Amino acid sequence: MDFTYSDEQKLIREAAREFAEREILPKARDNDREGRFDRELARKLGEVGFLGAPVAEEYGGRGLSQLQYGRAVALISTACSALGVLLSAHQSIGVPQPLKLFGTPEQKKKYLPRLAKGAISAFGLTEPGVGSDPAGMGTTALPTEDGTGYVLNGEKLWITNGTLAELFVVMARTPSKVKKGKETPKISAFIVEASSPGVEVSDRCHFMGLKAIE
Repeated sequence: MDFTYSDEQKLIREAAREFAEREILPKARDNDREGRFDRELARKLGEVGFLGAPVAEEYGGRGLSQLQYGRAVALISTACSALGVLLSAHQSIGVPQPLKLFGTPEQKKKYLPRLAKGAISAFGLTEPGVGSDPAGMGTTALPTEDGTGYVLNGEKLWITNGTLAELFVVMARTPSKVKKGKETPKISAFIVEASSPGVEVSDRCHFMGLKAIE
């Protein structure tokens, strides 16, 4: 693993430190006390490129390694842990990292530039009465009649960034496969637009700690 920084990456690190001290720190205490997520700060994070920090440069991101991205998140978190959570949930379990690892070239071209520009993402696994146990998950995804897509039905909760996200990674049960008379349950991950018909965000959770997260 390469622990060194290029000159450009050093500038990004210092930019994270400066942004944290100038923009985040003066507001962090009041935001946490009042349980208020600062959407203006989230917008600025996108504008300066931190929401796309690990996204490859060919898609408009900063191209940071996982280590370098982690250090940038740590610097942001020193000023406000809630914004650190936003960044890590968006990148690691939201759309960017799964798309980087498992997405098709077409998906990457469609979504990564948008994410690099500041679109926030989230991850939907947890469900009422089930928690985060995939074996008990009730959300389903059934193929459309024309075979061009899926229809998802279900309810998720405790989705970090859920009220802010433009894009979600949603886990759902797809039709089981039968091989040699044995049925094997299947679970798939879907990229879902927040603007899709039927998607509804009904409530924002409130917490004892990290009060300023959404």
